[in-house]
Amino acid sequence: MPPRSLLLTSALATVALGGPLLVPPASASDTANHRELAYDDSRFEEFRGLDLHHTVHGAPGATTLLLSHHFYGSAPTWRRLVAQLESDHRLVAFDRPGFGLTERPERDRWGEVNPYSRGAAALLGWDLLDHLEVEDAVLVGSSAGGTNALEMYLLHPERVRALVLLSPAITGDVGPPNALRPLLRSPQARRIAPHLIQRFVGEVDVARTASSWADPSRATPEDAEPYQRMLRVEGWDRGFWEVINASPRPNLSEVLADIEVPVLVVSGDSDTVIRPTWNRRTAAAIPGARYVELEGCGHTPQEECPGALASTIEAFLTDAGVR
Repeated sequence: MPPRSLLLTSALATVALGGPLLVPPASASDTANHRELAYDDSRFEEFRGLDLHHTVHGAPGATTLLLSHHFYGSAPTWRRLVAQLESDHRLVAFDRPGFGLTERPERDRWGEVNPYSRGAAALLGWDLLDHLEVEDAVLVGSSAGGTNALEMYLLHPERVRALVLLSPAITGDVGPPNALRPLLRSPQARRIAPHLIQRFVGEVDVARTASSWADPSRATPEDAEPYQRMLRVEGWDRGFWEVINASPRPNLSEVLADIEVPVLVVSGDSDTVIRPTWNRRTAAAIPGARYVELEGCGHTPQEECPGALASTIEAFLTDAGVR
């Protein structure tokens, strides 16, 4: 479900320059507390003052794979891949702040670290693994989740057994240009932002959920449901806005050459969000990285091509001696 960031950025820049402060804060209708929207397999745990939603599947003693979702994604968007891998692995998926069923704290509850920043998401990933008593893990990240996996690696490389990067965002991210972000953090922009977020996100149906797939006809209402449920969480609109503006766009290209663990880079051959050309360049910049292109697959193979992706991951971990 790709964002409409350019139109949103233009609208908010106009508001920030001359919009009134008298616009009342927006409040999305039909929202509920994040815990009230839990799935049967949902777990919640508080870290750094934030109620983090996550799921755990598979064998407790097996190698742990930590799954970090794409922008707009959440833990349930991994469920098809989890079903393919859980017999031989332990699968932990978590909702980064601003997404899924993780709590959306307001600014008066922030500590020294902005909970919506990429740095906070990397810390929370390790907090979760510590809570689960996981000493080391394979980090799996999709798109913006690939950014998260790399930033977690930079914090504790000694605890990472391998990296699996699915069309990772290395030098770009969703959101406005860095130079525009201070303007968009103005009181005017913050006041009007939820109204515009609600308008630009709009309705999420099956077709829109699969808009970045190679074959959208494969999608079902089950695939759309996690995206729809996320838009029922109290503060979802504010959360999206905070994520978009919390951190500068990533630029991790310079760290790729220093990665010292086995790495798998996967791209769908029909990915139009982060094209195969860019994924091949990412893999070429990492010493010893394996690159695999999945036929007939788009931007989120964990949703569209889970069987092919699972086989690719299994073969990679076996060859790398990570079992």
